[in-house]
Amino acid sequence: MAASCLALNLSLAKAAALVSLPVYLDCVGTILAAALLPGWLAIAVAAATSLLGGVVISPYFAAYVGTQIVIASVALLSVRLNLFRRWWTAVLAGGLIAVCAAIVSAPVTVLLFGGVTLSGTTAINAVLIASGRGIWKSVITGGMFIESLDKPTAALLAWVTLRRLPASLRFRNKEADLKTVG
Repeated sequence: MAASCLALNLSLAKAAALVSLPVYLDCVGTILAAALLPGWLAIAVAAATSLLGGVVISPYFAAYVGTQIVIASVALLSVRLNLFRRWWTAVLAGGLIAVCAAIVSAPVTVLLFGGVTLSGTTAINAVLIASGRGIWKSVITGGMFIESLDKPTAALLAWVTLRRLPASLRFRNKEADLKTVG
């Protein structure tokens, strides 16, 4: 199951990067892992996504291992709080994940990469910088914008997937409420 979650993360992220989407789609599998696997495995899926993504998608991915771990942690909390019970609460969980991911990612983007990462994100950051904003403000604003599209979408995709799974597979994470998705 962990390998499937990892493969889902990498394949969706690679597809998004290939067509230069301004979203990442790299955490659907991490969110699923949070619901289906023990917490340590969800965090392992997240870290492996970042490290392997640095090889198969873009070297930038590896630097965001901390962001992926935060995403897994917030997803685990969201599962524990039963936020994947309804589609709209899953979207809210995605919003919470988005804010946390944007905050954790901003220092990496600015300090390691000078605001330049994947093409879709870089385009938004460049427009904001060209408009006269400083690099920090541009990266944080751009990150919040991108993440507010990406993470709720990922959470909704995870919710749909969880709803389609057989009952025997849903929410095998012992920390999760087995009635979360019905």
